[in-house]
Amino acid sequence: MTEILDERGADAGEKRAKKRRGTIAARVPFSRTVFEAERADAARLFTALSEVTVLRSEKGGEGVRFSVPSRDAAKVVAICTSLCYNYKIIKEKGVLLFLLGALSRAGVAAGLVAGILLAVLYPMFVIEVEYTGDDIPAVVRTVEESGIRRWAFMPAFDADGLERELLALDGVAFASVTKTGTRVRIDVRAERRDGGMAEIPTGDVTASCDASVTRVVVRSGTAEVKTGDIVRAGDVIIGAYVTVGEERVPCAADGEVYGLKSYTFTRFFPDTELVREYGETRTFSRISFSDKAPAPPESPFPDYVLTVRAVRNGFLIGYTLYTYEFTEVRAEERENTRTTEEMEREAVGSALDALAPEAVVMSVSAKCTRTEGGTVVRVTVGTEERID
Repeated sequence: MTEILDERGADAGEKRAKKRRGTIAARVPFSRTVFEAERADAARLFTALSEVTVLRSEKGGEGVRFSVPSRDAAKVVAICTSLCYNYKIIKEKGVLLFLLGALSRAGVAAGLVAGILLAVLYPMFVIEVEYTGDDIPAVVRTVEESGIRRWAFMPAFDADGLERELLALDGVAFASVTKTGTRVRIDVRAERRDGGMAEIPTGDVTASCDASVTRVVVRSGTAEVKTGDIVRAGDVIIGAYVTVGEERVPCAADGEVYGLKSYTFTRFFPDTELVREYGETRTFSRISFSDKAPAPPESPFPDYVLTVRAVRNGFLIGYTLYTYEFTEVRAEERENTRTTEEMEREAVGSALDALAPEAVVMSVSAKCTRTEGGTVVRVTVGTEERID
């Protein structure tokens, strides 16, 4: 059986458009759908069709062309499909359908013009006004008096002129006006009349963990530790001060301190392991003409993994094809045949994967111990990391 939907277009977008026209035509009175069938055995087809709809002869085409009311087009498709009869859907026609098409084309043209006008005029509107910096009431009043407010239409936006007005206000030391799209941003800073020194943060840098110090880089402050010192979590490693003569002057403490850290990882290798294997695969299909998924078929295997796929076909009488794939799962016990060296390599690999990305590995050691039911591998890793 071959179905051909209007051979005059083959791209996906045109196919969807023809499908929409067929759906609309079925709802519009006095609309007819034109089909073309092969001449061979056409009498058998017409006999079956005449029992469910009214046929009308049409001119043109290599085969036999006929039309039916568009509301009965789905019946024609169903009968052609059941008889395995080749056919073509040529077009939909009708006075009301033609008028609807003309109106829709006029609507598209009007929408296109409106879209162009909107694209040109929309950036000239002010949709949002954002104020940043210091809160100065006179600034808000000046901006509003200049006409800048939400939904204001401003084809000519004078940012420089508004900046000059804001800078002329008493107490304004800095002003910036920018317009990005439909958003206007007003940034102002007030004059600072109060004197004095700014407050300097004086917090110390402390150790985040226990470690042996390897490197100290001080950008500000005074180092309280040196290479080889053992520190505990919470110890001060960079003091928030500098020494001037015999006096300590507070300052911000900043820098980097590195230290050696030690990690211990343990992995158990049992003498026998339960291994999961995948066997035979069987596939079943179900069709659903509604939005509800059908009940899955019974599995042919006692232990299995189920994969479900759904493919929707929306042509005419829509349906969803569900595919159920059952994969057999078998579990069996296997002896651990790894050597001591192989178990150590696996344990070391797992330990290194668990480290932080910035950690620099300095040393690695592994030790196997035989226990009841298996082997325990203990891995010790030494790293250099930041401890500040």
